[in-house]
Amino acid sequence: MNQELSKLKDIKPLVEIQDHSLWIFLASLLALFIAIALIWYLVKKPKRRKRRRLSQKELAIKALKELDFSDTKEAVYSFSTNIQKLLPKEKLDEHKDFLRHIELYKYKKDVPSLSEADLRSIKELIKEAVNG
Repeated sequence: MNQELSKLKDIKPLVEIQDHSLWIFLASLLALFIAIALIWYLVKKPKRRKRRRLSQKELAIKALKELDFSDTKEAVYSFSTNIQKLLPKEKLDEHKDFLRHIELYKYKKDVPSLSEADLRSIKELIKEAVNG
């Protein structure tokens, strides 16, 4: 029996096993919270309004409506450029004499202000192009 006892090995003391289950639980709670917050944000975020790009015609109308007649050269240049985008070819042919007349304002070095008749004609053409 003594011999059998000598073959037995001593019982070792208990070994402490590291337990990370608390940290794993807290990390999974945090991940779950972040996922819920992200989903909530994506669902509830305010909708952005997409800016619609203006067409060439809409840009020309806007430019004609905002003409500043204090700078005659710039006003006539902008008018002649944008009116050609709006008016059909037949209407441009009807007003080609007037358009040729106001071209003088575009290419002179010192430009006088527009006459009342020219200003009235420009405004009428703008009104016709915008409404028609």
